[in-house]
Amino acid sequence: MKKISLILVFAVIMSMFSQSSVNALTFTPSTEVYSEAAYLINLDTDTVVYEKNSDKVMYPASLTKIMTAIIAIENIEDLENTQIEAPSYIFDELYQSGASTADFRPREVATAEDLLYGLMLQSACEAGSILADYVGGSVEGFVEMMNNKAVEIGCENTHFVNAHGLHHPDQYTTAKDMAKIMEYAVSLPEFKEIASTYSYEIPANNKHTEPRNIYHTNKMILRTSDYYYEPIGPSKTGTTYEAGRCLASTASFGGYNYLLVTLGGPMKDEEGNNFQSAFLDAKSLYEWAFAYFRETTILSVTEELGEVSVKYSAGADHILVHPEHGFEMFWPTSIETTVIEKKVNLPKEIEAPVKAGDKIGTLELRCSGETLAEINLLASQSVEKSALAYNLDLVKKFFGSIWFKVTLGVVLFFVAGYIALVIIANKRKKKRRRMNRNARPVNKQRPPRR
Repeated sequence: MKKISLILVFAVIMSMFSQSSVNALTFTPSTEVYSEAAYLINLDTDTVVYEKNSDKVMYPASLTKIMTAIIAIENIEDLENTQIEAPSYIFDELYQSGASTADFRPREVATAEDLLYGLMLQSACEAGSILADYVGGSVEGFVEMMNNKAVEIGCENTHFVNAHGLHHPDQYTTAKDMAKIMEYAVSLPEFKEIASTYSYEIPANNKHTEPRNIYHTNKMILRTSDYYYEPIGPSKTGTTYEAGRCLASTASFGGYNYLLVTLGGPMKDEEGNNFQSAFLDAKSLYEWAFAYFRETTILSVTEELGEVSVKYSAGADHILVHPEHGFEMFWPTSIETTVIEKKVNLPKEIEAPVKAGDKIGTLELRCSGETLAEINLLASQSVEKSALAYNLDLVKKFFGSIWFKVTLGVVLFFVAGYIALVIIANKRKKKRRRMNRNARPVNKQRPPRR
């Protein structure tokens, strides 16, 4: 489905009102959005309801691991039973880098599933490189797979250099691109389950004699946390000095489902204290969206939207039309749907016979210059054809046609000519008779002699 952005639509709607009305009808969150970039989508309708610098190129930090997980899940058939040994060389890059870790060690043997939980929950950088080496044959080969997948998903401004998300100037993305990656990721059941789990136990193995527990870095899914938010679903955090605080997440409440990506959130507040800007932004944006938008009926299938004259009708000389189907869309609760223009396109007249359900015209739903939908308009009833009316119209058309007028003119011309010729002929005949009488000799008789 094509994405519908309501941002431009609402902006133009707002311009129609006075300033006081604009304040009352604002569609932006009432609280500040701290992150440098944000992109919020309603997954049920594929509607973009909020964006901020969504095309700005920024650093992804550990949100990179979302793509790492995608490639691993799609290329390892049995996550639970596939055993992977950690190559020693991948730890050289991470040594003294301050990278987050789940304490996977060189030559440790763990399942692909263990590594994915370490990757997504505790944001273990070594887990990303271990998976990359196994799946791609090398980290470089895996990174190429990541970039190819980004193109396949539809990313336009994303490039990966590593599988763990540590800062690199050539590793970048946008909030919009990362939302596409996250939306693809949550379509994978394995990813969805892993990324929504708060804690996981990695069993003992050849490098650990005891099981160890790891925990999700997103405190919004921890019930005892100050940042706990019940609707939150699969998520991934990311933080580096260059990228700031980043978060990709989903949330579900009241039958509605959203996906949000925030990038570049400040790490400190104005007083220099630790500041969880990504968590605060996510909660405020989700709460606003759940309260502010509803799936709204814009058009009912039973709505009568006009009438059309019917020629040669054996009954009604007009028929009503109704939409082929109803139309619903995501709409802010504070804006009346009457701002949506219903542009009806109907002919002035149609010819019988007409069957109920025949397409008669179209309806275009428009708002602020953007077409929201185009829907066929159908006949509400059937109308039979009157043979008498049709034939009378044919006769009327014939007598009113140019060909009849020309033919009649020609006939009248010849009739007039014939009459004129007859008159002329009669005059000539009479003239000849007079001439014949005048030319006849006079026989004078003499009187008889006596």
